[in-house]
Amino acid sequence: MSKEGLELLSPAGNLDIFKSVIGAGADAVYFGGEAFGARAYAPNFTMDEGKEAIRYAHLYGRKAYLTVNTLLKNKEIEQQLYDYIRAYYENGIDAVIVQDIGVLDFIHTYFPELAIHASTQMTITDAYGAEFVMHKGVSRVVTARELSMAELSDIYRKTGVEIETFVHGALCVSYSGQCLMSSMLGGRSGNRGRCAQPCRLPYQLYDEQGHSCDMPGDYLLSLKDLCGIDRIRELSEAGVYSFKIEGRMKQIAYATGVVALYRKYMDAYLEGKRVVVSEKDHKRLFDLGNRNGFTDVYYDRQNRQDMMTYTKPSHEKTIDDSDTMTEPKILLFGVCRVHKGQPLSLEVETEHQIRCSMIGERVLAADKHPVTRAQIEEKLQKTGNTPFCFRQLYVDVDEDAFVPMGAINELRRKVLGTLQEIILTRDIPRPVDRNPQKERFSCVNESQDSEQNLLVVCSTDDQFQTAVTYGCVRRIAVSLELLCWNNRRMMPEEWVKQNLNQYLQQASDAGKDLYVMLPLICRQKEMELFKEYAFLFRKKELAGMIACSYDALGFLEHIHYPERKIITDYRIYTFSNVSVRALRKYGYDDQCAPLELNYKELRHRYNGCSYMLIYGRIPLMLTATCQNANAHGCNKTVGLHFLQDRYREQFPVKNVCAFCYNEIYNSKVYNLMSEHTLLQELGFLGYRIDFSLESAEEVAEVLDQYASLFVQANSDTKYIQADGNITKGHFKRGVE
Repeated sequence: MSKEGLELLSPAGNLDIFKSVIGAGADAVYFGGEAFGARAYAPNFTMDEGKEAIRYAHLYGRKAYLTVNTLLKNKEIEQQLYDYIRAYYENGIDAVIVQDIGVLDFIHTYFPELAIHASTQMTITDAYGAEFVMHKGVSRVVTARELSMAELSDIYRKTGVEIETFVHGALCVSYSGQCLMSSMLGGRSGNRGRCAQPCRLPYQLYDEQGHSCDMPGDYLLSLKDLCGIDRIRELSEAGVYSFKIEGRMKQIAYATGVVALYRKYMDAYLEGKRVVVSEKDHKRLFDLGNRNGFTDVYYDRQNRQDMMTYTKPSHEKTIDDSDTMTEPKILLFGVCRVHKGQPLSLEVETEHQIRCSMIGERVLAADKHPVTRAQIEEKLQKTGNTPFCFRQLYVDVDEDAFVPMGAINELRRKVLGTLQEIILTRDIPRPVDRNPQKERFSCVNESQDSEQNLLVVCSTDDQFQTAVTYGCVRRIAVSLELLCWNNRRMMPEEWVKQNLNQYLQQASDAGKDLYVMLPLICRQKEMELFKEYAFLFRKKELAGMIACSYDALGFLEHIHYPERKIITDYRIYTFSNVSVRALRKYGYDDQCAPLELNYKELRHRYNGCSYMLIYGRIPLMLTATCQNANAHGCNKTVGLHFLQDRYREQFPVKNVCAFCYNEIYNSKVYNLMSEHTLLQELGFLGYRIDFSLESAEEVAEVLDQYASLFVQANSDTKYIQADGNITKGHFKRGVE
């Protein structure tokens, strides 16, 4: 089996599947332990099963990766994380897959020799994001599923980072790590490994006038499965090293069958053969399981209607789950010497040049029946239940030598047993002595004048013109889209400069600090736009930038933009004090609190450098697929559609044409102002209000309420009810 230069990475939901995919040809296997994995409802591995899986992988020269790809709370880090990682580390786990920036920094600090892979949940879409996490200790980036061949190639060419990308299995409609839909609607967070998959449910689409759109089916958020088996050469040439198969929830037949087929064609490619996948093998992949077919559209373009299932979101399969693989064998080269007057000897060597040799009983001169070469070979070939078998065996025996057959059997058992231990123990790292539980992670929140530090984000000119007149607003941000997109196109530099200068002058006249909010997703085309509008990042009058992604942070670091002028958005998650501290260590003191912590959890988080969102329409999903384009074709017209679920709740969908993504907002408006007393106990740096779809009148109503409650402390303030269409998100309930 040829594996040099590329890695075939398989999922495993249990130990039987783990062993079977090794037999099917996986170079590495990723699995979840008893905690911190993004498939909390999967069976997952006990600690003993995890240890056995690692030993099994290493025995066959393969690797085992542990998923730690959820966002962790303070108690989990302080009470569990160190011992959990240490147990796997000291049993030789090859890498951990991580989403949380605090967990990343924690592992890099306390387990510096342990490889860290940046999860697809970190939403890395560009070379600058890859560069950012590399500088923080990451050795491999699991890229966002939405990236094209050209984007993958650009990341590798600019950074040389080891790239892992999904090549087969389920696709999330939202950028991974950017979905709050399951969390906000049902309390089951994808960021905590508990996604309820609301994207696989039926929806109706309506336009802004309330007219029903004629769609091919009802499953408007359900994507077909990814299949990249025909693109192995292109992926490799684009710089992809690890070919990742999705499916820790899938059964054994699916996992082994898919791995075996990808192994077949990856080997053909690595051997220099022309790779053409047969119709028979295409059908077998289809029969193993799919959601209304396969797609590979993302490799070539950002979206297309035929990526969607529309009619059949369930995972269809026609192959029996009892279809499994046999246990593989480690091939050995052996030499046995049987010379009179000398000890019997056996030396073995694996394909990877791991050797073991031992001696046995002294060889005697035969009285009547000398031992034959065939007899010795027969005994040595009986490797039985061991993972070994001889590929080549050379027996050098004197013609009149004698040795008991039992002595040959005993020597074989000792050599193979010792070889197995050599393989399993050769890469075990040294124990870790430093224990972070002796150090303090918690911080004390002190009362601040949070109400005097209000940050308002505006998406339209009307919103800005209203907000800038309010004395309670200290900092005001405009979206980059508002600055540069007009009349269905990106505007030239001079137009954008003039637009920015007008906003700067108005903010300055009103005594406000002006920020620019960068796109929620920053892919290669956005980075090229940043370079075109380079003056934005040199504008001294501009107070700073709000960065919403690691790609944006990476770009800003690359151009040496001052960290003190950057506010990290709530999408750069800081669930724990360790995450808060990690960002501050990197220089980012101004942050935004995450939206999935409740009041009690926020009390135990350090909030002194964080803004807390208290009003806004929360984007539940950010999607590369476009409902407007799917319904009407791409017309580059910013507008609204509405997804209506089976309960007749309507979720606004804004097509952000400037950056080619959709924001799917909650049907309810997020408003915490009635909790102003509790909020003021939490010691936030300031508060934040986001305006997205609001009219000027609605902006005024919200800011009037804020001024009355937070600045004037008017107990008679009437709360905005919005016809009862209000949610407090997780402030009271939280997520598990």
